[in-house]
Amino acid sequence: MLFAAGTAHAELSKPPVEDLEGASLGDETEQPIVSTVVAFYDLDHTIIDTNSNKHWITKEIGAGRVTPKLVFTAIYWFAKYAMGQGQGAEAAGAEAAMAYAGKSSKQLKKEVRDVFDDKLKHRMRPGCGPSMDMHKQRNERIVICTSSWQYAAQYAAYLFGCETDPENIISSVMEERNGKLTGAIAEIAYGDGKYLVTKKWCDKNGVDLADCYFYSDSMSDVLLLEKVGHPVVVNPDPRLRKHAEGRGWVIKDWGKAEEKDDPEREALARKKGLRFF
Repeated sequence: MLFAAGTAHAELSKPPVEDLEGASLGDETEQPIVSTVVAFYDLDHTIIDTNSNKHWITKEIGAGRVTPKLVFTAIYWFAKYAMGQGQGAEAAGAEAAMAYAGKSSKQLKKEVRDVFDDKLKHRMRPGCGPSMDMHKQRNERIVICTSSWQYAAQYAAYLFGCETDPENIISSVMEERNGKLTGAIAEIAYGDGKYLVTKKWCDKNGVDLADCYFYSDSMSDVLLLEKVGHPVVVNPDPRLRKHAEGRGWVIKDWGKAEEKDDPEREALARKKGLRFF
C-alpha cells in the first residue's frame, strides 16, 4: 500500500507544480509562520472522503505490478480500517515498502501525482475547506498528519492547502538512497507511531500539543487525539465515534465530495471482487 477535489485553503497562494524533486512543490518560497497553534489534518477519510491506498492498489492491479498476496493483504487491512480495527497494519506497510525496493523515487513520485490528479484531487470533503479557512483566518498553521508514505503526503499537502515544506509534512517515510527506494521504512506514522512522529515534530518546532487541533476519522489515531488540546473527529469509524461521545469530543460530518464517473475502475473492481473500494 503506497499511500498509507477541492480548492486549496492554504495561507499562501498555490504555485504551479513542475517537478516533485527539490525542497518544495512550488517555485514560491513560503514565508515563515510564527503561530505555535497548529491544526493537524489526517488525509484518508478526513481531508478526502476515500482511502488513497485503495486507488493506488487498484492502479497497481490494473498494471499487473502487485502480487495476489499483497492484494489480499490490502483488502484485509482496508476492511479492518473501515471498522476502526487497524492495529497491526505496520506489518502490511513493511511488506508494501519491500515491494518497491529498487524503484526510482522520481518515477514513483510521478505515478503518485498521476493517481491523485486522476482519482483524488476532487475528493476533498466539503466541510474541510471551511475548517481550514477558520484556522487560516486566525493565522494558525495547517499541517498534514497522515500514515501515508511521504510522496502521497507531499502531493496531498500541495493539493489540499497544507504547508508544503517537506520538513512540515508528517507522514510515514520509505527510505531512499541514491534516488532509489531501499525497501526499508525510515518512519512509521501509524497508530501510536503517529503520535510519536508528531510529538517529535512539535518539539523541534516549539509547539505544544495542548494548544493544537487534530482532525481524524480513525480509532487508530486515538492516542494523538487524546494528546492534543482540541480533538475533532470527522465522519468517524464506529469505534472512534463511541469513544468520542464518551470523551465529549467534537464530532463533525463534513459530507462527501461529488462523485465522478469512473467506468474503468468499476469494471476492474467487479472483475477482481473489490467493489467496496
